[in-house]
Amino acid sequence: MAGMVGLHLVFFINLRGRIRKGYPDFTAYYTAATILRDGLGHQLYSESVQYEIQEKFTGQMSSRQGPLPYIHPPFEALIFLPLTLLPYRQAFVVWDLLNAGVLFGVILVLRRSVSTLRSVAPWELMLGCLAFFPVFACFLQGQDSILLLLLCALGFNALKREADVLAGCWFALGTFKFQWMFPIVLLFVIWKRRRVVLGFVAACIPLGLVSAGLVGWQALLHYPAYALQVVKAPSLGGVPSELMPNLRGLALGWPAFFSGTSGSVAAVLGSLLLFLFAATRRGEAPQPQRLELQFSLAITVAGLIGWHTNAHDLSLLVLPLVLMTDYCWHTPARELGSRFAPLLPVLPVLLSPLWIVLWLAIGRVNLMAIPLLWWAWEIGRDMSGTGWSRLGV
Repeated sequence: MAGMVGLHLVFFINLRGRIRKGYPDFTAYYTAATILRDGLGHQLYSESVQYEIQEKFTGQMSSRQGPLPYIHPPFEALIFLPLTLLPYRQAFVVWDLLNAGVLFGVILVLRRSVSTLRSVAPWELMLGCLAFFPVFACFLQGQDSILLLLLCALGFNALKREADVLAGCWFALGTFKFQWMFPIVLLFVIWKRRRVVLGFVAACIPLGLVSAGLVGWQALLHYPAYALQVVKAPSLGGVPSELMPNLRGLALGWPAFFSGTSGSVAAVLGSLLLFLFAATRRGEAPQPQRLELQFSLAITVAGLIGWHTNAHDLSLLVLPLVLMTDYCWHTPARELGSRFAPLLPVLPVLLSPLWIVLWLAIGRVNLMAIPLLWWAWEIGRDMSGTGWSRLGV
């Protein structure tokens, strides 16, 4: 872990020049908050307005012909509003420091309900999180995925206490990445935790009203089309398919084999089949292990079927990694090695050098979807009582 954290630090230092020039994703959040601060909320999704503001604090960037677009719902920009009181570089540093505090908060939250973590010092858990490449990518990009990780951890704790309505409220606050939250909530509704949707809807309504108040109803109604347009076009700021570790990236990242239409159809069908596989897991594992398996499967599936999943988004895998480790630790097995067999599929995702090779050397981050698919399959099998650890194999 120390070696991978050191590798991340070297990587971060080598890219500090690009950070100063405004290349990280944090630029989009800082821009959106600046637009709100200047009273231009109705133009939040205007490319020309975003580009004009970004040029003021980043200058012209040779590799970018337009703005780094803000594609999240309007209410999230309020989080970054206080940071616009600082110059861009200082704001980036403060946001990363806040991310570190939020990550430590995730650890404290999980220690309340995951007994295995209580035997590990918090600083060791923090080191383990920082050694995970998607978490490092959040700091590198100034992203918001660690905040979503905290909200999901709070949601898990609420589900653990059977406070399903409260869990739904926490999940609603995470709808700034709705492609993650919608599948998770829907799966728990199918798994007969229907009160989750009550809290989810109750919290989404005021968030929608706040968003409408910030940008106006016309801009809000246009937002879905705008976001879809951006994610479909790398030239507008979308991520190339081969750099997305999900089913869409796995299908569309091979233009020599799949055309745009056939790849999209394959991605949609694959996503539907994976969702149906997860939805039909009956959860025969005993409580409390059942919830750990359900939550782990829901997050893994949501990342795979999301239409726009980045490497930093997989920071949420910290939760299934922790929960599956706890599940394996408390599951009887003949040998220690076979007890932790359900974690075998995800081992490649833990190797930072592999991430760096796939990202910088060959541009094939989409290959990370393969071990995640295998992992989702094994978690689902354990839920049905046919997995390795259940058989003692």
